[in-house]
This record gives sequence, structure tokens and C-alpha cells, in this order.
Amino acid sequence: MPDSMPIFAILCIFIGLPLVVLSVPFALIWTHHKRKMMELRLQREVVVNQQVQAQLDAVRAEIQALRDTATQYDMSFDSSLERMERRVQLLESQRVSVGSAPNWQSLPPGG
Repeated sequence: MPDSMPIFAILCIFIGLPLVVLSVPFALIWTHHKRKMMELRLQREVVVNQQVQAQLDAVRAEIQALRDTATQYDMSFDSSLERMERRVQLLESQRVSVGSAPNWQSLPPGG
């Protein structure tokens, strides 16, 4: 055993020391690679988030356009309904002013 001790020490110096010295650059390369990969992943997520935001904005614009269209149709329908109510009131008032009771069977269909 005592004879193998100097050989073991020499082997540790010639093998262990280069391994420790070379492990530092490998560790630096590995951490640099991991950092770059994380940066790429984050950039990709930012691009995806921007695309999703753009799609959400487009959907919001479409919904707003649909609301505007529905409001226009609703207002048009209301004005048409009011015009028809005024016409019916006018017809009823004309019938009543003539003095006769309204005869609903004598009116033509649809009018």
C-alpha cells in the first residue's frame, strides 16, 4: 500500500487536475447553451402572445361591427314599426271620423 500511494497521487495530479480544469469550460459552454435556449423559447412565446393578441383584437373588431349592424337593424325595425302604428292609427281615426263603426271584414287583406 505505501508503494501505491505516490502512484495514486501522480495519477490524481495528471488525470484529476486536467479534468477539473477542462470541466470549467464545459460548464461555461453548457450554461451558455441553456441560456440561449431559454432566450429562444421566451422570444417564441412573445411572438405567439403577439399573434394571439392580434387575433383577439380582430375578434373584438368583428364583434363591434356585428353590434353596430344589429343596432342599425334594430333601429330600422323600430322606425318601420312606428310608421306602421301611425298608419294604423290614421286609418282607425279616419274610420271613426266618418261616423261608421269599423268593418274589419271590408278591409282588403294585408292593408
